[in-house]
Amino acid sequence: MKLSKELIRYGIVGAATNGFGYLIFIFFTIVLGVSPVLTITIFYPFFLFLGFYLNKKWSFSHKGHISKSVIRYLIAYLSCYVLNVAALKFFNEHLGYSHLIVQAMAVIVSALSLFTAQKYWVFRGQAISVPVGQAL
Repeated sequence: MKLSKELIRYGIVGAATNGFGYLIFIFFTIVLGVSPVLTITIFYPFFLFLGFYLNKKWSFSHKGHISKSVIRYLIAYLSCYVLNVAALKFFNEHLGYSHLIVQAMAVIVSALSLFTAQKYWVFRGQAISVPVGQAL
């Protein structure tokens, strides 16, 4: 039950932030003519920290150490950023696929990967420490 609640909340946060981010991506790349890679580089940090705050507080209700979760979150998102840029460069610049389609697919793959990373690594439950020789 907890997993489905977290997944739904994560989906709402992701849909809102990624939906808004994708509209910004379209506006900057199509209307203003900014390169796709520069656009995600400019806006990635903003959505990164907004997502951290919303997922920590609401999606996963995490109450653990913020320093550990921030570092893990940054590692997870940096990994997705690198893969996102690589996908744009390969599929758009080398193979000629539309950057809009490539970015849409990257958002979906990243969302699924990041849910797993946040659930089981970034915001994982705190282990209960029991001294040796004592029962719960």
